[in-house]
Amino acid sequence: MIILGLLLVTLGFMVWPAFSNRNHIASREAENLRLYEQRKQEINEADYADEEREQMMLELDHELVASDADIANGSDATPKQKILTSFVLFILMVSGVLFIYQDMGAQDELVATQLLNKMSSAKLSDEEQKTLKESLRKASISKPENGEWLYLYARMLFADGQYMEGVATFEKILATLPEDAKADRAATLVQIAQGKFYIADQKASESIYSYVQEALVLEPKNSQALGLAGILAFELGHLEEALVHWKALWFNMSSSPEAGALEQGIQRIAESLEALGQTVDLSWMKRAEVRILVSISEELKSQLKDDDAVFVMAKAVTGPVMPLAALRVMAKDLPMEVVLNDSQGMVPGLALSKFEEVQVIARVAKGGQPMANSGDFQGIVKPVMVKSDDTVELVIDQIVP
Repeated sequence: MIILGLLLVTLGFMVWPAFSNRNHIASREAENLRLYEQRKQEINEADYADEEREQMMLELDHELVASDADIANGSDATPKQKILTSFVLFILMVSGVLFIYQDMGAQDELVATQLLNKMSSAKLSDEEQKTLKESLRKASISKPENGEWLYLYARMLFADGQYMEGVATFEKILATLPEDAKADRAATLVQIAQGKFYIADQKASESIYSYVQEALVLEPKNSQALGLAGILAFELGHLEEALVHWKALWFNMSSSPEAGALEQGIQRIAESLEALGQTVDLSWMKRAEVRILVSISEELKSQLKDDDAVFVMAKAVTGPVMPLAALRVMAKDLPMEVVLNDSQGMVPGLALSKFEEVQVIARVAKGGQPMANSGDFQGIVKPVMVKSDDTVELVIDQIVP
């Protein structure tokens, strides 16, 4: 709006001379006519001979005609022509301003992209952090249709502890998101709840909790929402709800290093509920894993080499052919006990914990590859229950044909 106002003022300055010059021409013509009449009167009143007076009047007429001609020649363009010229210049000026504006916006995007790429591999300096935040702010203004810039800018505000500004920005984002963008709306609601939680000095409230509950309706498996929901519910005394939230979160991350801290929180909730006389079953919190004692028959053991690799795998009895978990050990270390769990998954989304029973395979790969090849040694046991306390004894006693 400011730029538009300045351009309109500029247009006024460019068009005005076309009208002001016209007024100037009219005033010159009037002045010449006044001087002509004054001089004519002086000649008539003077004591000149008729012949001399007639000569002087003729010269006066010539002067008037010459003055009008000069004025006409000096007006080399009509007002219409000048207005058209002004509009052409105005359009050129607008195009130039828009080009510069877009170029500056693109520059902000470029700077922000470079710093974001750098941040993924190295810590930014304080000056770079400020530059990144300012570039994100400008990019979000110049490209409002790209909500990603505004989202990143809001996250930067949170990183700098500007939670009120960050919440206001996330609320602006939420207002622009379509109803069917469930994942984006859920993520934004969680950010708003988190910001309000910090603004309130990390004190839970039903209002803040409602934001996270709304997010979970949209995306029930959102880990960040489940984690925050558990904290808020626990602080508000909704222990059963907190247990439900953290139980769902545990199944999302049972194989991750952070699962240990989450388990402590779940144990704390269980103790609080039991103190109120409730019975809490935490048998589901047993990690999905299979313990296997791998050995090799004496007949095949004599054919091993020190550098032979052994691949120990858990696969679905029926279904996906890719291993759910796999581990590589050396044949010279057999017999040995190994543990397979979700952290050794081969394919995202395909986890050991999603199956109740599996088959376990140990294969001496003579060619160094986990795929079965003729001449490899292997052993198979199936079915094996996942989450069992028993140790599976697996003997490598077959030769792959």
